Amino acid sequence: MTTSSKTFDQLHEDFTALFYPKSIAIIGASKNKLGGSKFLIALQSSGYIEGGGNVYLINPKFDELFGFPVYPDLMDSRIPKPIDLAIIAVSAKFVPTVVKQCNEICRFAVIYTSGFGESGNKNLDTELKNAIASSNTRFIGPNGLGVLNPYSKLAIYPNWCQSKGNISWVAQSGGTMARLYLTLGPMNIGFHNVVSIGNAYDISITDLLTYFQHDSITKTIALYLESIPDGREFMQIAQSITPLKPIILWKGGQSNRGVQATLSHTGGLAGSYNVWKAMCKQSGIMLADHFEFFQDLVKVAALRPNVPQNLNVAILVAGGGIGVEFTDMFEKMGLVIPDFEPQTIEGLRQIFPAVNTSFNNPIDLGEYGYDPRLFAQAFKLVLADRNIGSVVFVREPERFNIISKMLDIDDAGQMTIDSLTKIIQTTDKPVFCNPSPNRNTVDAYETRYNFQLQMIKAKIPVIEIPTNIPKIILQLYNYGKFLESRK
Repeated sequence: MTTSSKTFDQLHEDFTALFYPKSIAIIGASKNKLGGSKFLIALQSSGYIEGGGNVYLINPKFDELFGFPVYPDLMDSRIPKPIDLAIIAVSAKFVPTVVKQCNEICRFAVIYTSGFGESGNKNLDTELKNAIASSNTRFIGPNGLGVLNPYSKLAIYPNWCQSKGNISWVAQSGGTMARLYLTLGPMNIGFHNVVSIGNAYDISITDLLTYFQHDSITKTIALYLESIPDGREFMQIAQSITPLKPIILWKGGQSNRGVQATLSHTGGLAGSYNVWKAMCKQSGIMLADHFEFFQDLVKVAALRPNVPQNLNVAILVAGGGIGVEFTDMFEKMGLVIPDFEPQTIEGLRQIFPAVNTSFNNPIDLGEYGYDPRLFAQAFKLVLADRNIGSVVFVREPERFNIISKMLDIDDAGQMTIDSLTKIIQTTDKPVFCNPSPNRNTVDAYETRYNFQLQMIKAKIPVIEIPTNIPKIILQLYNYGKFLESRK
């Protein structure tokens, strides 16, 4: 179903009321806080209600719940119409009837309930699809958690972080939607519009992409998809977006067995993974094959989506072993570890003594590399090298305290961040930091986490899994080539 097939209050292409609803009806609210009423608790904890949002609980069995009046149905005259957003959380057999009631009353609705085509209930599935098709309300779902927006305080679970940012994120899996939101959000890599789209019987991926394309807050689009009904339409809209905003896609269902699993999850046809890869290449979409890589790729796109001019990488470390490890890893994955220009090597020799150091690529600065003042000089020299397209460096935050004491400086960590922040503002080259854990203790984890928060604030991506770094560089490089082809 396309957006042009519905017209209700001139909102068929404008999803503002979906993401910024002034009124919400929760249909199926009950005493069970794990059911429909969890949405009420979520909206209380997020500040939506305190901020002036109106919530109406619907259930003919109750007159009051949790101090709120309860109405028998949407048609109750005490409820101001139209309602911007309805959340449908009733048993599957009642959903088609509720969908019909939404017509001309609710602008948008989320069908939280599952148990339709993905569960093999074909007759009920057909009844629901027919009810949706005849309604002027626009629907998310069924079988989806719903819609989030930190800006409007629209929430679906109590006490979830409300980190504002520039990522709009759509997932065909509620759990996957939550994983990315709850992983990046606490790191202050925030979101704008977030949708658990479920089976997508009405509002589609392409509908949402069209809206995100023109949304001024959205700068990065993240997608988890298992299937799409119209690959050609998806490609066309993606090709119009990617020259302006990066799209990062994690495709679920890559293996034969994985494709079969998608049928019982969203009920959609997944298609060949090779076809998806070709489609992404032609559309300028950056493709991820597992969550940890997807998370890092979204992080980079949101912080610093600079594309490398080539696949030449400089590796800057304070320790020979990890330099060899990274070199082997990167070259095996298709990157090049080139020689430096003579002036780069000469500049390094003027800064560092030839003791326990190596100035070839990968650079081993030895113990001297732990001095943030000397490291900053080396970093600046390497970035300026014309042979280099990207720079990967290692900083071990667990060492900052002892380095501060040894060098008699106040805070080696803050000095590192401050100096690197100034330097990267002078270059368009991609840079990546790996924190190379020294210890698996609670305080060490906390130190690395806080370091990453500070680096994120400085727009410097910290990538904890080393093998993700070359994959990110390759995706950025291919994205850059796509952008060149579109000029």
